Amino acid sequence: MFWPAGTGLFPGMTSFLARAYAFKFFDAFILIFPLYAVMFVDAGLTPVQIAICLTVWSATSFALQIPSGVIADRVSRRHVLAYAQAGRAAGFLVWLLWPHFWGFLFGLVLWGVKSAFTSGTFEALFYDELRAAGRADDYTRLIGRTRAAQAGGVLLASLGAAFLSRYGYAACLIASLGSIAVASVAALALPPADRTWLAGDKSFTAQLGEGLALARRERNILNILAFSAAILAFGAALEEFWPIFGAKVGLPRPAIAVFVGAQNAIEAVASLAAYRLAALGRRGGHMVLGGSGLLLLTAALMFNAPAMGLLAIYSGLLKATDVLFEGRLQAIIPSDQRATLGSVKSFGAQIALTGLYMSFGPLAQATSYQVAFGACGLAAIVLGLGGALLSPRRSAGEAA
Repeated sequence: MFWPAGTGLFPGMTSFLARAYAFKFFDAFILIFPLYAVMFVDAGLTPVQIAICLTVWSATSFALQIPSGVIADRVSRRHVLAYAQAGRAAGFLVWLLWPHFWGFLFGLVLWGVKSAFTSGTFEALFYDELRAAGRADDYTRLIGRTRAAQAGGVLLASLGAAFLSRYGYAACLIASLGSIAVASVAALALPPADRTWLAGDKSFTAQLGEGLALARRERNILNILAFSAAILAFGAALEEFWPIFGAKVGLPRPAIAVFVGAQNAIEAVASLAAYRLAALGRRGGHMVLGGSGLLLLTAALMFNAPAMGLLAIYSGLLKATDVLFEGRLQAIIPSDQRATLGSVKSFGAQIALTGLYMSFGPLAQATSYQVAFGACGLAAIVLGLGGALLSPRRSAGEAA
């Protein structure tokens, strides 16, 4: 394995962590990311067309989510991470050549392929390498650092986008392609998984069946999968609309990019601090979701530039909760099912994301973006507080 067993300092750890942080940073250092939704608006797409694009993106990832996880438990995870970058690169090339509705749609399909083959795979590789070093207990703290590196990538990409936006969206897309190339190299530099921990001798259907059976059988796993899916949906899905919020309240394009950077700075701090919330149980997690929904509803009612500060806090709270429960999930699942069950979690999130996208766009077009944001805030409040009321005060293996 990457570290020699029985040693106290594991001299390869620093090198491994540096490669992992580099991969997450450059995977997120995508200069078009803070502005792509605004690019859609400037290209003349309607709210329904934007929702269709995002729904197809989500549906692509949804369809490939579980198969990709099973594959990542059977072959080299680092190669899965590296090759997945090619899908997003191809999508950006389509956007450069065909900046219209169908081009944006097809580009997001290719981005969805990348998302499906990345989600769950990195976490599985990272946890197993830490476990080999006898550092599994540090997973939540260290995965929080990788999420902080990821948020730092978005932060610097946002600042870069604020500068490059004066040269047009094409400049941001070209710069993003360079970052994707570096992310691919960083992924290939990660250590290969030990073959004894992979499910290479099992058939695809057997591997998938065992993973789903484990999720059904272990209530704690099922609870965390369901809750994490909800957190990802209300966090990751709505973040795609923050730049549109900024555009609708009158922020110039460079200021929108700076806001996305500031939001990710808050998410970086939240990721680093997430391990300190070890006492937060499932009921507490639902309360965080409900409280975050209140922030979103308040921001929608204000619907002005200062309200975007509430959106950033909202994102930070959900990011910290996601990191915390991600660590709990990794601690209770076996290595040969790690990527499979990680993809099951993402599969559930994609169902929720797709439902949100299909509701948000038509509601925004029939009423306004302000009403759609407010409705999402109300939904988060109802789901969060309802879940808190229905959750037991304490369940096995979980904090109160």
